[in-house]
Amino acid sequence: MPAIAQWDGRSVPELLALEPLDLNLFTNRLNQRNANGALFGGQVLAQALAAATLTAPEDRAVHSLHGYFLRAGQSDRAVIYSVERTRDGGRFSTRRVTAIQAGEPIFHMELGFHACENGYDHQRDMPEGVPGPDALLDLPGLAATMGERLPDYVRQRWADPTRPVEVRPLDPEAFLDGRGREPRRRFWLRMPSGSSAPATAQAALLTYVSDYWLAGTAVLPHAVPMPGPSVFLASLDHAMWFHRPARVDDWLFVETVSPSAQNGRGLSLGFVYDRGGQLVATMVQEALMRPRRPS
Repeated sequence: MPAIAQWDGRSVPELLALEPLDLNLFTNRLNQRNANGALFGGQVLAQALAAATLTAPEDRAVHSLHGYFLRAGQSDRAVIYSVERTRDGGRFSTRRVTAIQAGEPIFHMELGFHACENGYDHQRDMPEGVPGPDALLDLPGLAATMGERLPDYVRQRWADPTRPVEVRPLDPEAFLDGRGREPRRRFWLRMPSGSSAPATAQAALLTYVSDYWLAGTAVLPHAVPMPGPSVFLASLDHAMWFHRPARVDDWLFVETVSPSAQNGRGLSLGFVYDRGGQLVATMVQEALMRPRRPS
């Protein structure tokens, strides 16, 4: 299979687009590298969901997904997504997706789809007193105002105005380094390029962005700047539950916490709310988390 083109970092719907190869088989057009030079996990998560959605009945949407990263993906190779249509019931459908490179599985995911129906309704409330996104600086603005308080590599990354996701942290210092405080991040985000995507693609776009600032929450109480070169992070598994419809091109509020880190692994939990305070998704990720050895 020929080398695949690298994504220009702008339109996320373009990154997630797939091409059919055969019945239940799809491949991607573009790849995104992560900080380690491997395939970005959020891309694989979202493309796997996109592949499963292409096989699901039109009357139902994804309600949960559970994925396991088996091998580091190669950013110079295309990914083949094989979908198993496990079951289609009266109101629920189940799918299994395996992502393959060079004949080997690099990732697999179990997904559930559900047709909308009436039922009980409650939610975890959005935290009180959260300032709106218009009252906060985005990452380029913080890079300009925080100056030398930011490590060079962070300042360069934050100053990039072409990032596909706009982020506005409530506490920029804690966003980087908890310094012994509670392992928690709170921020607003939106994806401008998501405005071009239909409602059926919004869950995949949210899944993509869920892999950006979740796992690093587990590092914060250890006074290690994140992102940073002194710690190695790699996703082990990732789960999401989709509670209510949301669009990622509008502002979403995200609160992440880490209940535990141990044995070289860190667990992070995230809650996603829309601007009206509705809980739209819950996400959980466990990551390999260890100090880098000096070279």
